[in-house]
Amino acid sequence: MTDDLADIAARFHDDGFALVRGFLDRNEIDELDREVNRYIHNVLPNVPRTHKVYESGWSGALKHFSRLELYDDYFKRFFDRANTVELVETCLGTPVEPVTSELFYKPAHVGEAALYHQDNAYFNYLSPYGLVVWIAMDDVTLDNGAVHFARGSHRLGDLPHDETGVALFTKALGPTLDPEQHPEVPAILERGDASVHHFLTAHRSGANRTDKNRRGFVLDYKAQNAKINEQVQKEHEAYKATVFTQYGAL
Repeated sequence: MTDDLADIAARFHDDGFALVRGFLDRNEIDELDREVNRYIHNVLPNVPRTHKVYESGWSGALKHFSRLELYDDYFKRFFDRANTVELVETCLGTPVEPVTSELFYKPAHVGEAALYHQDNAYFNYLSPYGLVVWIAMDDVTLDNGAVHFARGSHRLGDLPHDETGVALFTKALGPTLDPEQHPEVPAILERGDASVHHFLTAHRSGANRTDKNRRGFVLDYKAQNAKINEQVQKEHEAYKATVFTQYGAL
């Protein structure tokens, strides 16, 4: 990566997010691209429906798949990449553990926007100390669905979320944030760049109306001492099961 780790960590603490230029070099991003394509063709057809979502739920263009580390050794090992672990532990200032990996597709022409949310609304940690590494597999622009972060929103704590009934983004932020106190900042990235953001940083993404897909490979890490809120997690899983059943995934 071309940015200084201390500078990245300072931006992460101040803003709740930071952009990381040149996170993967050309060889690394090309290898990741090949491995993702291999996974889609050879592994994904046999992955349970609960770990893959399409634009129309479970039909249409591919939108998202998760838990790659459960089904493929390459992605399990990717969590241990030395530069990634160093970045995450420098930002959080504590030893970390992997949570999950994900691939967010915004298919050309049909990739839809995602509403504002905090990731901890899905992870449900009592001590929501963790971060997301979002790796750009394609150039990311305003036109193809860049992620937008609400600067400083990680200091607001866990905020209320509404249930959406949507297959992937099942929850969306309830309150509207003050744009003067928490201005929106788009993450404009080149292929191989990354962003990191706190589990509590509110963010959204735009739609993709361009001729090319916009893909982001995501690694989620938590502080080792972060524990799940078991009751909230149980309620969330029951709600997700209802949504998955409605879409025919269960």
